[in-house]
Amino acid sequence: MEDNLENSQKHLDSSSQSGAGGKQAAQEYESKWKKVLADFENYKKDEAKKFSVFAKFSKIEALRDLLPVFDMLERAVHEIPQDIKSYKWVDGISLIYEEFLSILAKNGFKKIETNSKSFDPKYHEAVGRIDGVGDDVVEDIRSGFVTEDDFVIRAVQVKIGKKK
Repeated sequence: MEDNLENSQKHLDSSSQSGAGGKQAAQEYESKWKKVLADFENYKKDEAKKFSVFAKFSKIEALRDLLPVFDMLERAVHEIPQDIKSYKWVDGISLIYEEFLSILAKNGFKKIETNSKSFDPKYHEAVGRIDGVGDDVVEDIRSGFVTEDDFVIRAVQVKIGKKK
């Protein structure tokens, strides 16, 4: 009986030691699992960010492909002779131009406005000089566009004033 008691005690001691080792192993697995989970969450965030950047630059490239068409349409609208402005088809061209601008705005692009502004090389590309006041923008030659976060897609081509 004493042998059984001794064996039971030894078994109990070894069980408690393996139980402590089991707890430690479980804690290690839990710690590793939490690290892997955190790494995966960070991976998902990084991939979402990359996708967002890719989508943004894809839109920009699509806009760059459409800009020559926009330029022709804008020139057509601004060069319509006064004597034919009353025709319905002229209204149609103007509506197409306005819809084009609306679609651009809906996709996060806006036209750079230059009305009597000082020349800013971030937004303006000088292509000529006209007698005028200082270095202010005097005339727009070609429209420019920026994204919602002020990334310049294409600078406005302008003529600037030159002091007499």
